Amino acid sequence: MKIQYLGTVYKAQILTKLAAELKKYMLEKVSDDTSNILRSPMPGSVVTIGVAPGDQVTEGQEVCVIEAMKMQNSLAAAKSGKVMKVHCKPGDTVGEGDILIEFE
Repeated sequence: MKIQYLGTVYKAQILTKLAAELKKYMLEKVSDDTSNILRSPMPGSVVTIGVAPGDQVTEGQEVCVIEAMKMQNSLAAAKSGKVMKVHCKPGDTVGEGDILIEFE
């Protein structure tokens, strides 16, 4: 839960006494840095790949188009960089979470 007081946002949890005692034994999950990987957000088929290994891309540039449920979804680069590897080609079927493109 997030609480805002005088413009500052604080992270707060409301726990029972038992849960508070047991919390010290629980490890916090650290999220992975996936900013250099473009994953498929949904199952579908690859329509176009707009980049090749070695290409420079800018943040927000369209790099791939996925068709799912008769709709074409444009996928963009999350940050500027160089394309290291392309894991799919037009016509491939991809699942949710599959790696499409790797960036340096």
